[in-house]
Amino acid sequence: MNIEVHAKRLWFVYLVLLCGGAGLENATAQLPQEQPDTARPVVEAELGQTRNVHRCGNLFLAGQFIVEDLDKIKAAGIERIISLRTDGEISWDEPAAVEQADLKFINVPFRNPDSLNDEIFDNVRKLLADRKTATLFHCGSANRVGAVWLPYRVLDEGVAIETALDEAHQVGLRNEEYEKKSHRLHSPQTAEPGQRNQCPTGDQ
Repeated sequence: MNIEVHAKRLWFVYLVLLCGGAGLENATAQLPQEQPDTARPVVEAELGQTRNVHRCGNLFLAGQFIVEDLDKIKAAGIERIISLRTDGEISWDEPAAVEQADLKFINVPFRNPDSLNDEIFDNVRKLLADRKTATLFHCGSANRVGAVWLPYRVLDEGVAIETALDEAHQVGLRNEEYEKKSHRLHSPQTAEPGQRNQCPTGDQ
């Protein structure tokens, strides 16, 4: 991506996302619309009876699957499963079933917008940065998946805000509080997970 184009995009995203969502459409309309070659599109997919499945390259974004879907999940080439669900949300032992199927299971649990914090997002960023490993990334309905997908796509893959927001809704984001949290969670000037830029006093 052209350095000047990228710098302008980061500046506008910083003002809009970090300090609140007001004027999002007007601000993003001024952003250069050059799209990075590395950002693959999000498309619908199927994994047995798994809920609400979408695919972006070798990353599958979805809601909950059932045990019987594990054969189809393996057949799709998936090597690891990342779950955002908390203990007790399902009646069967997902980690044990996944490991029995010779797949890697990773849990980054959160249940509501208040629990979607910097640590959660940093962990997700680090995991999704490994695009060489075919992955199923899921929660219950893909609502939480969409919430973390939005800032990840903007900050780590350089996707335009409006495109990333459309993708998040397509994937499953429907909770307004999650969407607000996603907009404010990180500054696009964050070079590495764990680094922060603070909003001016009074705008947090």
